Amino acid sequence: MLPHRLRQIREGKGFSQRELGRLCGLGANQINRYESGTSEPTVQTLITIANQLNASTDYLLGLTDDPQYIATLSQIEPDERELLDTYRHEGWSGVAKLSVDKLSDSST
Repeated sequence: MLPHRLRQIREGKGFSQRELGRLCGLGANQINRYESGTSEPTVQTLITIANQLNASTDYLLGLTDDPQYIATLSQIEPDERELLDTYRHEGWSGVAKLSVDKLSDSST
């Protein structure tokens, strides 16, 4: 979801990859890697990108369809919190492992 949303909102704001990279202290090639899904931003980089695009990290990650939405802790279900915590600490590979574990648990 991140690659598609990042490209969509960047283009919607009229930024080139180079411009967004410069605003975030990154190279255009790094923005390209995020948009192609070949690399994942760190949490801090994701926050920086979201701030420059005036969008929520929840939107970029596909957790909401509202670019300005910011969830409060009371609105996040335990499974969603586990997913977010896993992403923050382990990135997409951790989310993939968590998904496999959850699918294995539900099939037994």
